[in-house]
Amino acid sequence: MRRSIRYVLSAVVGLGALALAVVARDGSVGVLVAIPFVYGVTAALVLDNLATMRAMRGGDARTLGMLGGGVSAGGTIGLLQESIAAGVLGYGLFVFGMAVVIADPVMAALPDDQ
Repeated sequence: MRRSIRYVLSAVVGLGALALAVVARDGSVGVLVAIPFVYGVTAALVLDNLATMRAMRGGDARTLGMLGGGVSAGGTIGLLQESIAAGVLGYGLFVFGMAVVIADPVMAALPDDQ
């Protein structure tokens, strides 16, 4: 995918997540400002490594996914009880962590032409 398209889609995802939190009118300004950054960078990483993510199905990846999903659900529910914006940001950070773990070996193995 072209870099410019990837960044435009990432900005749309980040602003969309921000819009959901703003509609709920819940959360501090600092949390609201962080939401588009977390979701934007996460979307860029996911779009850049989409083929790798699709290849990681079954086996140990499924077990780790179930474990991560359970931890994420518990953490997100706890944050949502504090504020909608904090829950949205917490879930975004969880997905960002998964994207970084998948992107790290791919970026280390590829040359700098990305």
